[in-house]
Amino acid sequence: MIRLASADPSQPALIDPNYLSTDHDVDEVLQGCRLIRRLMDTPALRAINAREVLPGVETRTDEQMLDYFRANCGSIYHLSGSCAMGPDPATSVVDARLRVHGLQGLRVVDASIFPNVTSGNTQAATFMVAEKGADMILADARNG
Repeated sequence: MIRLASADPSQPALIDPNYLSTDHDVDEVLQGCRLIRRLMDTPALRAINAREVLPGVETRTDEQMLDYFRANCGSIYHLSGSCAMGPDPATSVVDARLRVHGLQGLRVVDASIFPNVTSGNTQAATFMVAEKGADMILADARNG
């Protein structure tokens, strides 16, 4: 969730990525941790691995694993998808011209309009959105 910190536009936004906020997220992180532990316990990997470093062998229960992940989780992906594009203000943030629904003079022109994380690097796709967004801003300014 992204919220304004104050009415002062120079103040950074408050960003809460809501990691592990759904049962699906919790189930996946627990299943992933258990799978990695099972793989590391196979004879081939046990022979070359001295010990589990993180979250550590003392972290055994689901609650302990969740405490560890809540304290240490993050993302290796470029953030995207937080301001979905679409025609319905109830399910999207910006319209097809990247204008924020319900506000005059505000657009979002970055990777946050993507419906999900791209399968490759986000740089080229973000450049494409920026170029198209700039064209739309200029066209709307000309057409006043």
